[in-house]
Amino acid sequence: MADSGGAAGLEQQNGLLHSGQQSTGNAEADMYKKRLERSPHDAEAWLGLLRVARASGNDELLYAAYSSALAQYPGSGHLLATFVDLELSRGNKSSAETIFNSNLFNVPSLELWQSYLNYVLQANVEAGVEVPPENRATLMDCFRLVLDNVGFDRGAGQIWIDYINFINSAQSHAQYDEQQKVELLRETYQTAVAIPVLRVEDIWKEYDAFEAQTDRKGAKQQLGKMSPAYMTARTALREMNRFWDAIQGTRPRHGLPQPPGWTAREVEHLDAWKRYLKWELGNPLRLSGAEAHKRVIYAYSQACMDLWLYPEIWIEFAEYYASIGQQNEALAKLQAASGVLPQSLAVQFAYAETAEKMKQLDVCKQVYEGVIDRQRSSIEKATEKYTRKLDRQDRRVERAAGSGKQPDSGGAEEQPDSDSDAGDGDDVDDSVSVASDSDGGESKQRRTAQRVARVRKAVERRKDAIRARMADELAERRETYTLTWIMYLRYMQRSEGIGAVQQLLKRSRTEPAGYMTHHFYVAAAHMEYHIGKRPGVAAKLFELYVRNFSDTPEYIAEYLNYLVSSGDDTNARALFERFHGTAAGDSSELWAMFADFEYNYGDLSAIEKLDRRLIEKFDHESMLTRMATRYSYLNVDCVAVSEFGFPYRKDAPHEPRAARGLGVREPPPADVGGLRVRADSDAGSEPPPHVAVGSVTGRTLNRHQLLASAGSGRFAKPALGSLQAYAPVVEPFVPLEPPVPPMSSGSDYRSHSLHSSGAQFRPLLEQGDVLSYVAAAVAAPDTSAFDALPLNIDALLGA
Repeated sequence: MADSGGAAGLEQQNGLLHSGQQSTGNAEADMYKKRLERSPHDAEAWLGLLRVARASGNDELLYAAYSSALAQYPGSGHLLATFVDLELSRGNKSSAETIFNSNLFNVPSLELWQSYLNYVLQANVEAGVEVPPENRATLMDCFRLVLDNVGFDRGAGQIWIDYINFINSAQSHAQYDEQQKVELLRETYQTAVAIPVLRVEDIWKEYDAFEAQTDRKGAKQQLGKMSPAYMTARTALREMNRFWDAIQGTRPRHGLPQPPGWTAREVEHLDAWKRYLKWELGNPLRLSGAEAHKRVIYAYSQACMDLWLYPEIWIEFAEYYASIGQQNEALAKLQAASGVLPQSLAVQFAYAETAEKMKQLDVCKQVYEGVIDRQRSSIEKATEKYTRKLDRQDRRVERAAGSGKQPDSGGAEEQPDSDSDAGDGDDVDDSVSVASDSDGGESKQRRTAQRVARVRKAVERRKDAIRARMADELAERRETYTLTWIMYLRYMQRSEGIGAVQQLLKRSRTEPAGYMTHHFYVAAAHMEYHIGKRPGVAAKLFELYVRNFSDTPEYIAEYLNYLVSSGDDTNARALFERFHGTAAGDSSELWAMFADFEYNYGDLSAIEKLDRRLIEKFDHESMLTRMATRYSYLNVDCVAVSEFGFPYRKDAPHEPRAARGLGVREPPPADVGGLRVRADSDAGSEPPPHVAVGSVTGRTLNRHQLLASAGSGRFAKPALGSLQAYAPVVEPFVPLEPPVPPMSSGSDYRSHSLHSSGAQFRPLLEQGDVLSYVAAAVAAPDTSAFDALPLNIDALLGA
């Protein structure tokens, strides 16, 4: 195959596997293609497709497979190195060189750099022939380039050894050449042994032998100079091995990056990378600033390559660039991340904020406008997808209600959506049995009607499931769309002022109905109030959009909260009265908010009236729950806890606090004999294992039970007759002899040691048992050890 079939073929076949109209001509490849059209991140399908393409002998299929795989995983050094090796084995050098030029400096892959080094070596070295000087210079430049970029990789030890062997292989034709060779070898050895790479111990042994052979007298000095750096590198390598064992042990078996599904294994893999990055940020090798930054940047590059679809790694990488003053690199990294993760709001917002810090306001607008367009398009596509699904179900009913013949499947067979829900019941059996000619027309019609009724019932169930999924997906997409508009609103306020916010608000009114949730209009109204200092405009905005969200309790609650916080009590009460009887009024949160307002600022008659309405509306409310709520403030609810005992009663409301107003909070653990014991009302709950007492019939005691009478019947009565009387053991009193006379004024008390007195108890001190020594010294007839004790108390405490 000609060289032109390499990179050019890769470009020409790009997108072939993403076309739903073409067939590859290979049944197994078509099967993998369909799997990938349904799930583009199916790594097993990608590897299977590449395997089939390599074995097929079809160049068109091979390049199409690798083109699509590399488009899906552009940061996979393993895929790039595999394709380069395949091209080189087929003689396509130009294709391999194109891949090297495009990816070597963008993909921090040791495997890809090793392929490049092997390619240069094969092109410049012939077996059994001395390398010409010009080729040797090329190889030296190649080795230096590789080591400058990945020489500090943990797995680069073999490349360092190959480089040292290559230097050693040079023939010296003069003493000056030999001296230059020795200096270069010493410099290379000293650089390599200070890096925590695999086989660093082998490199050190070779360096030791090299110095001993070169200069036996100066070897000790040279090795002593490099020994601390080598020991640091060896210790760091052992620590790195633990981090990398954790990373490799949790990596997917196929090795291709996957979008986060937040399984336990994926979280563990992410945490393993975070621990390693934190270790690198700590500069364990104590390198200079530039060298330390280079290692951290390489570590983050490797993390991005492995966690290609995790937004937080890209953002942290950009934050690190910014922290060392490289703002342009931080912006470039986020720009790359925005291309990799166009649907990630975190990446897009971080990119826009970084551009805003650098005063690149045009970039900010492009980012926000691009995200808005993509989010709007995603809503439209989701709506169209589910509309097609619903229409397909309706057509099934129509076919089943036909003339009684089998549905026509020729030419007009419906193709499922690429993202259709396999196994979710799309395959409703809508066929109608054909009656025999001998059957009567009436019997045939009856059977057909029964069959149609069964199909219609099954289709309706299916349509209900589709509508539920449609509602969930569209609700999520609308929230992300609204959040993007709110972030855009904030940016416009920061960069251009409140006037730009008003223009953006006008533009939002042209958006399709239902695409935006109420959150955007709440944010705009609050911005008018806090930034524009125009409470009247804010109130008008709330009132304007209340017609669109009259059945949304959250919007009504925000409107009510605004009126209360702005001091408009009259309109706050009017708003509640307007909506408490509507669908929004069924929200207990809205009632709880208004009750809190009335309890704090209303008169007693209004409070009593509101309590009666609450009790009538909600089954879980009663006079007692209302009193508990009314007699509380913020987190002070001692009446509900101590006097009404809500946390300990089975008949107390167990709904979340938001559902029962501002009432009872869970009490803090009670203090029982210095221990923190929870007050749990569940009969089956187990007491804490460290609490030896305090349980009655399997329930944990609360502070009220601890004060209960012993004769109350709730406590088991002890068998007093089985108890034994306590008889303490009394030790005989041994009087102490008079103390020794005080030391003379000329003596030094600090020189008086326990080693000169109380020799019989000295083994106790040697064992570190100070307390036993003190006890023995006090009881001994000879007081020398006891007298010496105070003089050495500092030494004893230190021991």
